Amino acid sequence: MGWGGWGKEGGWGKGGEKGGKGGWSPWQPMFMKWGMKGKGWGKGSKGLKVDPALKCWIGNLPEGTSWKALQEHMNQAGKTTWVECFSGKGAGTGGVSYATAEEAANAITMLNGSLLNGQAIMVDVWVKQSDAPAS
Repeated sequence: MGWGGWGKEGGWGKGGEKGGKGGWSPWQPMFMKWGMKGKGWGKGSKGLKVDPALKCWIGNLPEGTSWKALQEHMNQAGKTTWVECFSGKGAGTGGVSYATAEEAANAITMLNGSLLNGQAIMVDVWVKQSDAPAS
């Protein structure tokens, strides 16, 4: 027999003259062919899913600050586990996470008002959007 054509299952595969079973469809997104679900790598994530007590919000970041520069600065209070400089509507802000709540609290007291690239930054507690008071 040989390679068939479109099979009953909607895919191209090995089989007879009427097509094969299963296989794949060229109209299916690649991640679905691999058995994955979701939007793909790096998409769909909205921030780090960590206890807010471990995270700090960073504000007034100088334009062009890299996450690496922010990490080096924030490591003065303890080893960071996640660092991100936000872009778009959140430009000039960032987020940092620590292993313990004590390190996060220490970063707030120690680094709030400190200079990063010649500009005083704000370091504050992480507040979820839904927890923020309406203005």
